[in-house]
Amino acid sequence: MNTTVLICDDNIAVHESLTTYLNDAHIDVLSAYTGEDALQLLKHHEIHFIILDLMLPGIFGLDVLKTLRKFSEVPVLILSAKTSEFDRILGLELGADDYISKPFSPREIATRVQVILKRTKNKPESKSISFSNLTVDPHAYTAFIDGSPLDLTPKELKVLALLAAAPGIVFSRDQILNQVWGYDYYGDIRSVDTQIKHIRQKLPQNASFEIRSIYGVGYKMEAL
Repeated sequence: MNTTVLICDDNIAVHESLTTYLNDAHIDVLSAYTGEDALQLLKHHEIHFIILDLMLPGIFGLDVLKTLRKFSEVPVLILSAKTSEFDRILGLELGADDYISKPFSPREIATRVQVILKRTKNKPESKSISFSNLTVDPHAYTAFIDGSPLDLTPKELKVLALLAAAPGIVFSRDQILNQVWGYDYYGDIRSVDTQIKHIRQKLPQNASFEIRSIYGVGYKMEAL
């Protein structure tokens, strides 16, 4: 089965230029011109990668991304005319794997798609991780405390699993970025702090462990 990329952009020229290079790399392409269309295609097709514009008619791109991340970890590359640091950081913190500003090189985009796909396909299947009263299954994207499920995004769950797999070990922000986002991640290191903050807010009072901040270094998990 060929790899399928979904392009969601309201500019037909973007679709045409990207499709040419992606097809040359033996990648199939589906096209959506609104956020609503993109979400419908995701329900009915097996999508392996998404190229997503932010300024879409109807549902904005960031809302598409937030909805997507509730049920899928499919890689997403944001392709947008919005170039501010705030927009780039927000997109990455909401779960995008890469962010490219317009104007862009379609050849570079096709290369980035292939690199990210290769990285995600080569990840080994993970087993359930247990520490204290926490159980995490990174492959199934589930986490439980005393049998009760945690409502975590895929990125939050991966960060939690990384720390739980090596309790007492301090992970630097760079190490967390490399392990969770990948070595070819171009985003801001503050994404780690945001994910940790969200995880802490979602932990129930009966959690018998904590994620400790080690000033100037990073984070570690330890039992209470």
